[in-house]
Amino acid sequence: MTLSSVTVVNRFATQLPATVDAGSARVSGIPVSFGLKGARPNPFNPSTQIAYDVPQQTRVRLTIYNVRGQEVVTLVNEVKTAGRYTVVWNGHNTAGHGVASGVYLSRLTAGDFTETKRMTLLK
Repeated sequence: MTLSSVTVVNRFATQLPATVDAGSARVSGIPVSFGLKGARPNPFNPSTQIAYDVPQQTRVRLTIYNVRGQEVVTLVNEVKTAGRYTVVWNGHNTAGHGVASGVYLSRLTAGDFTETKRMTLLK
């Protein structure tokens, strides 16, 4: 998308030359920044979807922790290309056992970026 000119209206109308490029990332739907979206639904039972954005190819790690900081399960640990992703957590730990009701933390790490969100499992 290109804007070829701008009209400024104040006391006088003036047309100014300008070129604005919306940028291919925004136009094509590729995210412009890393981001961890909140779990949906939240609270949840028996599962929830966690969405995240990756603006460039990089190694991504999405891990679930309990409130004591203990790792429960790693849902994603791989190189991802730019895009928007969704992963489902079924309320189970690494061993495949269901976890107790309570508050859990999802943490997205990608390069220097880290973001953490809270979610609640109700049984």
